[in-house]
Amino acid sequence: MSTADKLLALLVDQEAKWVSGEVIATQLNITRTSIWKAVRKLEIQGYTIESNRGQGYRYLPGHKIAAVAIQRYLKHDVALQVFETIDSTNIYAKEMLSAGKITENTVIISERMTAGVGRLGRQFFSPKDTGLYVTFALPLPIGTQVNPGRLTTSTAVAVAEMVKSIFDIDLQFKWVNDLLYRDKKVGGILTEAVIDFESQHFSSLIVGVGMNLATPAGGFPDAIAQKAGALVDDLKVSRNVVVASLIDHFFAMYQNYQDGQYMATYRKKVVGMGQNVEIQRGQEKIIGQIISIDDDGGLVIDNGTGTITINSGEITKLMMPNNSYKG
Repeated sequence: MSTADKLLALLVDQEAKWVSGEVIATQLNITRTSIWKAVRKLEIQGYTIESNRGQGYRYLPGHKIAAVAIQRYLKHDVALQVFETIDSTNIYAKEMLSAGKITENTVIISERMTAGVGRLGRQFFSPKDTGLYVTFALPLPIGTQVNPGRLTTSTAVAVAEMVKSIFDIDLQFKWVNDLLYRDKKVGGILTEAVIDFESQHFSSLIVGVGMNLATPAGGFPDAIAQKAGALVDDLKVSRNVVVASLIDHFFAMYQNYQDGQYMATYRKKVVGMGQNVEIQRGQEKIIGQIISIDDDGGLVIDNGTGTITINSGEITKLMMPNNSYKG
C-alpha cells in the first residue's frame, strides 16, 4: 500500500475530523514533506482533503469512489475492486471468474466505463461522477441450482430498497431489468453466468447494476435523451455511501433469493400490467397483453390465442394509459 493510500485510509477513518500532522507522521512513520506530497497525490486523484495550519488535515466525503470509504459503511465483509476507468465491470468479472482469478464473492466498481454493456449487447452510457457502475462476481460450488429469473427480479427489489433508503425515491420496473423513475429509465440490471465446460454446470454468476444517480454534465446523448433520466439533478450524498448500501442490500437479498420472497414486491412495482406490449425474444417478435409475472419472474402474456410465459427477452414497446411511452 502506498503512502497516499495509507494516508487516505487514516483520514477516511476519521471522516470530516481534523487529524494533526504530528499524529499522521507518528502513525504512518513519515515526514511532514511526505504527508504534503501524499495529500497532493490524493487531491490530483479527485479526493477532497482539506488542510489547515494548526489543525492538520481532514477528508471530506464526495463523489470520488474509494474502497476504504466504502468499507467504512459496509455491514458485509466482501472483497472490493475499485477502478478509475474500465471497459466494462461485467466483462472484467467474466474474464476474472473464467480464469480462476476471482474465487470469492467480489464487488467490482468503476468511476466510469468506456464500453459498458446493457441488454442485447447495447452500449450503456457510463459517465464519470454521476453514475453507479457495480458488478457482483459470485463464484458457485459446482452443482449449485440457479434461478436466473428470481435473481434478476430480486436484484431489482434490492436496488429499489437501497434507493428508497438513501434518496426516498420509489422506483418502478419494466420487465425484466429496467429501473424507472418518473417515466424515465434510470438504470438497469444485467445478469450473466459462467458455465464450467466439463460439468456443464453454472460455475459463477455475474450481476451488474448500472444507474444514473444524477444528471451528467451536458445531459444525456441525443440517442437516449428522450428515455433516460436520473434520480436527482445534483448528487448531495457520497457515492461511497450509495455503493455500500447497494452491496448490503444485495447480499441480504442474495442469500435467500431462491425462495421467491421478493417476487410479490417486484410485481407491485412492475409497470404495464394489463397493457399491450411488443417483445423481442431472439429473432422472434411477440405481441400480446401482460397478464402477470409468474413465481420465477417469467412474463405471462395473452397473445390472442392463449397465455404463454416468456422467460427471456425484452419489452421493446409498451404504451401506458397516460400515453407515456416506455420502450
